[in-house]
Amino acid sequence: MSRKKLIVNADDFGLSPGVTMGILYAHQFGIVSSTTTMVNTVFAKDSIQLARNFPDLGVGLHVVLDRGKPISLTVPSLIDRKGNFLKGEELLESAEKKDVKEEIICQLERLLSWYPKVTHLDSHHHVHTHISTVAEAIEEVAKEYRLPIRTLDGFTIGDILTPSKFIGGFYGEGEVSATSLINLLNNIKEDEVTELMCHPGFLDNWLMDQSSYQQLRVQELETLINQEVKNSIFSNDIECTHYGCFL
Repeated sequence: MSRKKLIVNADDFGLSPGVTMGILYAHQFGIVSSTTTMVNTVFAKDSIQLARNFPDLGVGLHVVLDRGKPISLTVPSLIDRKGNFLKGEELLESAEKKDVKEEIICQLERLLSWYPKVTHLDSHHHVHTHISTVAEAIEEVAKEYRLPIRTLDGFTIGDILTPSKFIGGFYGEGEVSATSLINLLNNIKEDEVTELMCHPGFLDNWLMDQSSYQQLRVQELETLINQEVKNSIFSNDIECTHYGCFL
């Protein structure tokens, strides 16, 4: 068995049909081994139904606290007058831990009802890494449900399982290419579990209306299925796995 373990996690599963299909395509024909699901979208349940056809794909929860509406009906510190999630500084200043924890549990329980083998937790826009109440709440939920968490710095969180290293550099203008991805793969170390974050997808009208990250999702998809990239996985003796290896 390879000593270099790489979790290639595609965020935003369920955001739109195009994003869901792009992630599944990058798993079936590329190096994506894991994904995290946004359960507060209209496409989430159908996306999970499709994911069941790919048993080697790890499926985690992409906790959403700053887009759309909450699952819970009683989280007043997280929403505006229209019932939509607060964003940015408003969320940072308003979010109370009890509301955050309730919403995370509601999202997780929804995903578990659709897909019992949930592998891990992360969050949309990494809110659990820069809002203290979210960090505390997600840590408590992870402990209670015995699930790993994504960390951006590779640090451990108490006795919660986390990867040794996180790679977020495969994102944005000028960073998405086969050459840049191969360079990242060449630096993966032995005896470590590394997570590489990605956002592949096909464009559709729903995505165009909801996200500013558009054409680069297609570029990411093209890169993740690139034959030279796949050859680099083989030549570097990398095993693409998912957070289930912790469980």
